[in-house]
Amino acid sequence: MGISDVELFSLSPIPMPTGTFTNAWITESAKILFRGGTPPNANKFRLCLANTATLSRASSLADFIANELLPTNGYTRASANFGSDGSYDSTDQRHELPTINASFSASGGSLQFQTAFLIADSSAVASKSFTNSNVNASTDRITITSHGFVNGDKLVFTADALATLPSGITASTIYQVASVTTNDFQLQPNGGGSTIDITDTGSGTFRARSANGIVVAYATESNPITVSSGQSYSYQIPLVVLNAGYVNGV
Repeated sequence: MGISDVELFSLSPIPMPTGTFTNAWITESAKILFRGGTPPNANKFRLCLANTATLSRASSLADFIANELLPTNGYTRASANFGSDGSYDSTDQRHELPTINASFSASGGSLQFQTAFLIADSSAVASKSFTNSNVNASTDRITITSHGFVNGDKLVFTADALATLPSGITASTIYQVASVTTNDFQLQPNGGGSTIDITDTGSGTFRARSANGIVVAYATESNPITVSSGQSYSYQIPLVVLNAGYVNGV
């Protein structure tokens, strides 16, 4: 064709970390553009924070989710929705989407992170905690009061320090919620199948981390960022689509 579309992504404050689209999102974009795939819900883009783990454009969804901050000290996923379709800039020959503003505030303790990542078609709640006493190895059910999950939701499980996950559940692996009731559920492999056989309850405290959606892009700070209690840290996300054969401006 001689022409290709390139999406530019950046996160700021200053100094501005380099934003990179994930391999998964590039593939998904191609399916949407050329094969009529279903685009993500415009109201379910969220900006998330991850710890100091090394993440790359080839990292899996499970990798990002397993290293997302826990919902403590005020951390929640920040809404990052596009307010409009934006407009075409005829001078720079690119389509500019509205700049997204997202802010994180610490309370009751500090937040430390090094990577921010944008996820599409995501759930608002990052994760929910439960303990080995909430696991029934006889019925393969996990109890979390008013968990809010529905059949088909994707989850990744991690164990807190000194904890051991129940046998049958593998850390940083995506599972699918099944046989949901208000307060408990079973698990299936991602994509469906037989119920996961939980053979013991493990020990300690665990996290059921929401893995719905797809990671669009990420940006890694050069050094870990600590947000002290009572303070906030904000990002601006400008996103443009341009003709790779005509680059004028930034």
